[in-house]
Amino acid sequence: MQKSENHFFKFEREATSNDYQVLNQMLDHFQVSAFFENNTGTQIFYAFGSKNSWQTLPQKVNTLVFGANTFDGQHSKGELMNGFWFEPEIIVSISNGRLQSNDLNLDNILVNYQQISTTKRVKIKNIVSETDWIVRVADLIKNLNDVRCPMDKVVFGRQEMIELSEQIRISSLLEALKKEHGVYHVILKRENEVFVTATPERLAFVSQGEIQTAAVAGTAPRDPDPKRDHELGNKLLRSLKNQREHQFVVDSIKMKLEALTTQLNVPSKPILLKNKQVQHLYTPISGTLSANISVKDLVDNLHPTPALGGVPQEEALQYIAQHEQQPRGLFAGPIGYVTADNTGELVVSIRSMYCDQTHARLFAGAGIVAGSEAQQEYNETALKFEPMLQLLGELMHD
Repeated sequence: MQKSENHFFKFEREATSNDYQVLNQMLDHFQVSAFFENNTGTQIFYAFGSKNSWQTLPQKVNTLVFGANTFDGQHSKGELMNGFWFEPEIIVSISNGRLQSNDLNLDNILVNYQQISTTKRVKIKNIVSETDWIVRVADLIKNLNDVRCPMDKVVFGRQEMIELSEQIRISSLLEALKKEHGVYHVILKRENEVFVTATPERLAFVSQGEIQTAAVAGTAPRDPDPKRDHELGNKLLRSLKNQREHQFVVDSIKMKLEALTTQLNVPSKPILLKNKQVQHLYTPISGTLSANISVKDLVDNLHPTPALGGVPQEEALQYIAQHEQQPRGLFAGPIGYVTADNTGELVVSIRSMYCDQTHARLFAGAGIVAGSEAQQEYNETALKFEPMLQLLGELMHD
């Protein structure tokens, strides 16, 4: 055991396969817990128990905090969905095969939670969808097609309410979640409330004064046939509607970051980001932060990007608040971790689900611009529900 360079990690050793199993089970047992795994699987964090908590990301943190901000501050049903950040009692980091913790007594703690848990299969008892969503989107498109409309783009969301036969165990959820590759895996728990995301989208990664972010907007389906999948990707790259939607996001991020950085790299053309169910137009953006710019400053300035809100931002957010059936809560908000030395990674909580005992809510949204087609946008949101529906499907056959 040797001391980590990070002053809050006092314990270090090789990670074992048994560690993951026990740590996953601990997520179920603590009233407050969190899990974060980056999209390459090279950094994993577990967090257990709460020393301090806040509704929004605090300006100054002493160690390492986990949590999520709401999308737009609207009041939602449930404590967790109104924003929640916490300073954990126990932090565990696993990277490059090494396990680190802030607790010197970690091995004894792991022994106490060493148990084989029994899980009941979860069944979907009922699904309630927003049946008028296409009509409301058609109205929005009609507005956007009017030259007098002040808006260029609105990301319009919809939700599905699902009644489950059993309360989901986080340990089972996590095993199923890991079958979604190339995305971030994040879970935030507060008592009986759980929020989970398998998002492809990073809001900001900050380390040693450098920032990495990305524009992700413009969507097409995947196809199991490689030739057809390639054709769908090329069609997306050539789509004027999707290019326009994507450029809104690139331009907005660039403008916001120019005021916060001394140097910025923005590629001129997007590439494809391929996930299991969908593929997106993707532009990686990086830069060097100006002095004294914190992770919180970045979050406050970058969120929401036009990929989640719209253009112009103020008018689009007002339209979302007035016309979406329910507040988004944590959906499409920033979620992740921040450390005392101004390091952190925040991702955008899309492809997500909120659970409160036996009730679940799924979320999806589509970027609506002039020339959009309501049925096509509905089909896109149906694709975006798939990661969480497949997750529930895994739990049904556990």
